[in-house]
Amino acid sequence: MKTKETNQLFSKIFVDGTAVTNRIKYTILQWAAATVHFILIFIFASVGVYSMVVFNIASTICYLLCGILVKKERYILFYYIAFIEICLHSYTATILVGWAPGFPLYIIGIMPVIFYMHFTLDESAGLHESLLIGLCCLMTFVVCKLISYRIEPIYVISEKAATYIYIFNTFCTFGLLLFFSLFFLREIQFSKSALEEQNARLDKIAGIDALTGLYNRRSMDKLLNNALNSGKTFSVIMCDIDDFKKINDSYGHNSGDEVLRRISSTVLSLLRENDFVCRWGGEEILILASNTPLSGASLVAERIRTNIEDMEIIFDDNHIKCTITAGAAESTEAGSIEEIIGLADERLYCGKKSGKNQVVCE
Repeated sequence: MKTKETNQLFSKIFVDGTAVTNRIKYTILQWAAATVHFILIFIFASVGVYSMVVFNIASTICYLLCGILVKKERYILFYYIAFIEICLHSYTATILVGWAPGFPLYIIGIMPVIFYMHFTLDESAGLHESLLIGLCCLMTFVVCKLISYRIEPIYVISEKAATYIYIFNTFCTFGLLLFFSLFFLREIQFSKSALEEQNARLDKIAGIDALTGLYNRRSMDKLLNNALNSGKTFSVIMCDIDDFKKINDSYGHNSGDEVLRRISSTVLSLLRENDFVCRWGGEEILILASNTPLSGASLVAERIRTNIEDMEIIFDDNHIKCTITAGAAESTEAGSIEEIIGLADERLYCGKKSGKNQVVCE
């Protein structure tokens, strides 16, 4: 069961696209610290330094109990307990076995970790607080060195044993730094992904008409240019709601807005996935029929026209009937986007002059 939970935890940190929470970070820190101290119990017992055996038993129990603080999300208290314990352990180990086993290395190892953890706990923390913690680490390291110069270790262990312990402490220190470097990189990746998603959402919002939910003119300009640059044949259909001013005057602007929304929804429902539609301006709707010749665009426009003609919009107890006039043009009929749209607009105007509620394609 524990192995499964551990695998899920590592997957959550390094595979899934989720953020690394404080709970995950402090759970790992808690168990890593408890494990290191548990191993040190046997190391010190093997060299006969029983005072440090007792110290590491107490430290192991301390970190196991810190699991309660992690579950209650009292991270700041755990943060200070861990910092104080590591400093005291470095002092005590230096006094008892000297500098050679390298226990002050943990001070160097925890310094960047403490800066990182301190910031993630409280982003409003000032620079002076972080500097104070850094100075405490520096003072602890320097004092441990001075102790090793001025005081002979209480326990004398062999050079070979001291070397092995030094190697163990070095591995633990670099392991700590490596692990939190991975945390840091993971959080940078998550922040970058979150920022990209947010920018994409904002870009989408900026490209959508708020009333109809269709693309706006800015977005359609990009889509039209992409279609032109692709070299494939496409058509545009310019639609205009007939007598829209009369609808506003007769039923009110809220009813006019509802008419725009319903017609926009109907147009969308009648198009293919690779077609695009935008609110070009006022009551005008522009359709980009991808990979479609003029004959195909004519059929699309006629289908839209008949559906809207048959539609009845009920709003505020009003039964509103409306029609549209459309003009279509093919990309091969002109050389630029402006000219293609201009041609579709001319045909729309011809339809308006010829009685409205019709599709003009030539």
